[in-house]
Amino acid sequence: MIRTLADQYLAQNAGRRYPFADDCDVQDIPDSAILDFRCTLRGVSAGTAPRAWLTKVETASAAKRLTVTTARPGTPDTLVFDIPADMAADAPYTAHAYDAATGAEGALTVTAAALSVGNGVKSVPFAWTTVVCDSMKVDSIQSVQDDEDAVDDTDPEGAVASGYATETVSGMVLLDEGRNAEPYLDGNRLRLDVFKGAGLGERCQSAVSGGQRCGTVLFTINGERPGSDGDIRIVGDGGITVTPDPENHAVEIQMDDEATRRMADGCATTCPTYTTAETDDTEEAE
Repeated sequence: MIRTLADQYLAQNAGRRYPFADDCDVQDIPDSAILDFRCTLRGVSAGTAPRAWLTKVETASAAKRLTVTTARPGTPDTLVFDIPADMAADAPYTAHAYDAATGAEGALTVTAAALSVGNGVKSVPFAWTTVVCDSMKVDSIQSVQDDEDAVDDTDPEGAVASGYATETVSGMVLLDEGRNAEPYLDGNRLRLDVFKGAGLGERCQSAVSGGQRCGTVLFTINGERPGSDGDIRIVGDGGITVTPDPENHAVEIQMDDEATRRMADGCATTCPTYTTAETDDTEEAE
C-alpha cells in the first residue's frame, strides 16, 4: 500500500523542475543545485507576463556567477548572482541581485551543488510564478517632503507653480494616508484606494487663498458635512416645504402663509438712524 502511494507520487511529480519550468531541459544542472528563485520587475505594462531565464554560468572571484535575464517588451532585466566558494556544504545559500538600469531585484537560493554546474551559455526557463510584476505607476505628485525641500498640501498651488510636482522622486519613498487616499498591502501587491473621505479626508479649501479648489461641489452647509452616502438632506418643518430638484442640482424651499408671517414678525420694521457729528465750519441753513 505504501509503495503504491509512493509510485503515484513519483509519477505525478516526474516532470517537475521548480523553480525551473516543468519538463524543461535543465542541461547539466543537478536537481538539488537551485532550490528557489524569485524576482520583482518594475515598469511592466498591464497584461504582460514576463519570464526569467538562466542564461549564463561563469567562473568569477566568488567561485560561480549565474546570470538571469528576463524576456519582456522593452529593455530586458539582467540579474547577476555571485555564489561564494566557501558556502556551507550542508546548508542553502541565498544570493541577491539588483539591476540598477531597470530597478529589477531578485533572490536565488542554491546549495553547494551549484558550484559543480559547468560554465557556458544556458537557456533554462524559470517557472512563470517566480516573476512578480510591480506595475504601479504614479502619474502626478501633488505634495512631497524630504530632507531638503518640503511642499505640503496646504499650498498645492505653490507646488505646481514651482514645477516640483513634475520632478523625479528617488530614494526611499513612503506611501502614507493622504487626502482621499489610502494605501494598503494585498499579499505582495501594493494597492491604493482613492475615494472621497478616504485617508485624511478632503481638503478642498486652500489655506492660502481661502477659496474652494475642488470644483463647484457643495461640501458643507453651516459646517454640517454629508452622510456616508455623500448626500446632504434638508428637511422642512413648521410650514416650510423643501422639494429637491436632482436634475438641476437644486432645492426649492416654499413657506406657507403662517411661516411667512412668523418670519415677517421677526424682521426689523424701522430703519436704523444714523447721526453725523457737526464740525466747526458747518454753516447753519437759513
